[in-house]
Amino acid sequence: MELVNDYTVTGTIKNIRTFTGSKGTLVTGWLNQRTFSRLPDGTADRAVYVVGMNIVGLDDSTVGDLVSLDKGRQGNEETQQVTLKGRMITRFDRRDNVADKRAPQLQFEVFEVITE
Repeated sequence: MELVNDYTVTGTIKNIRTFTGSKGTLVTGWLNQRTFSRLPDGTADRAVYVVGMNIVGLDDSTVGDLVSLDKGRQGNEETQQVTLKGRMITRFDRRDNVADKRAPQLQFEVFEVITE
């Protein structure tokens, strides 16, 4: 059986940051998904938070696309609506309050950025 770990998510991104090291440049950010709750008659009520997740872009084209989105915010806290294709990965953070000093964190690795 082949494992498939490909996802497509849509939302807005904030806190986009780039980091350059010996292995190249990567970009991180926070993806927010919101939707509208509905009243019993189907009328949109208010925007509600669905999910938020850390994202990371590693290859040069993805880094460039995410940096361009950040520059295009024009003073807004978050980017325009965007669709990302990628996979979910687990990385480990050092944490003093965890017994073995390593805490798992789920992260979305971006392969492609699709603006709408």
